[in-house]
Parts: sequence; structure tokens; C-alpha cells
Amino acid sequence: MKEKIFQALKQAYSNLGLSDDIFQGHSEALEATGLVTEDNLATIVAAQKAFLSSLQSGIDKRVTDAVNKAREKKEEAKADEGGDSKQPDIQKMIDDAIAARLNPLQEKLNSYEVKEAKAARANLIMSKAKELKISQGRIDEGFAISEDMDESAIDSYLSKVRQNEVAKGLEDKGSAFSLSTPESQGKEMAREWAESLPDAN
Repeated sequence: MKEKIFQALKQAYSNLGLSDDIFQGHSEALEATGLVTEDNLATIVAAQKAFLSSLQSGIDKRVTDAVNKAREKKEEAKADEGGDSKQPDIQKMIDDAIAARLNPLQEKLNSYEVKEAKAARANLIMSKAKELKISQGRIDEGFAISEDMDESAIDSYLSKVRQNEVAKGLEDKGSAFSLSTPESQGKEMAREWAESLPDAN
């Protein structure tokens, strides 16, 4: 009898979209009442319309609610992802604005530092030249000091300049005297030359 009830229910209410499991379960419930017979089967099956329609509506509502909830979660997830994806753009705008304000200041600072470094280097060279007693005329001529020369190299270079200047001065003095210059005068000139040399330190 259960199979007959199942087939009758399935044929009558297939349009509701209910599964075979539901029809099977309901068939078992009707058979268990002991009231279903061959004679009243059609009547009892027809009487199930309200219940099965209500059952189908309830199932549809649950499915609809589940779908809507899933859709809402998906939209929320997209919104969160969208917020995250926009955040770097906002941060980039902030960083760019800060950089736009700081870059000119940094350029001015770099320019100032370069000028200060050049001025300090020029002062160092001038101080060393005067310390070595290089003449103003030779200083005015300028020195071939490259940018990569450190303080030690500058000292060495200027010492050579001074030595050359002293040697040239002696040569000029020597040419002003005859070969018969007294020995005492020659010694005096040698002493002056030695004193004019820069210190070994």
C-alpha cells in the first residue's frame, strides 16, 4: 500500500517540485494511520494538497532565505574587498601630497649642504695655503685640486706648490747675482730657503 500511496502522491503533486524523499516519507506516515484503502486512496491523496503545498511553500521560503543570506554575505565580502582595495589609493594620495611638500624642502636642503661643503673646502685650501706661506699671487692663480682629493692629498699638493715657489724664488735671486757671490751670502740664501720650506709635519 505504501508504494501505491507514493505513486499517487507523486503523480498528483509533481508540479510542486517536492523530492521523492518527501513523497516517500509522507506515504509512510499515511500508511501508518491504517486508514488508507484502495477505495479511499484518491480521496486521501486529494486531501493532502493543502499540506503538501504548505510544505512546498515552507521549503521555498527556506531556500529563498538561504539564497538571500548567501547573497548578502557575498555583497558584504565584496564591499570589504572594495574598501581594502581603495585604501592603498587613499594612502598613496596622502603619501604623494606629503612628498610634494617635502621634495622642494629636501632639494633646498641638499643645495645648501653642497654650498656649505664647497665653502668649507675652499676655506680649508685657503687656510693651508696661508699656513704654508704660499704667496697671494700664486693663490690668485688658483690650484689644480680635484673634488676627490682629501685633506691629506691637499696638504701634499700645496706643499709641492710651496716648494716649487721657493725654488723659483731662489732661482730668480741667483740670477740677480754674479757667480762671484761671496760664500757668506750664499749660505744666507740657503738658510732663507730652508726656513721658507714647509714643515715636514
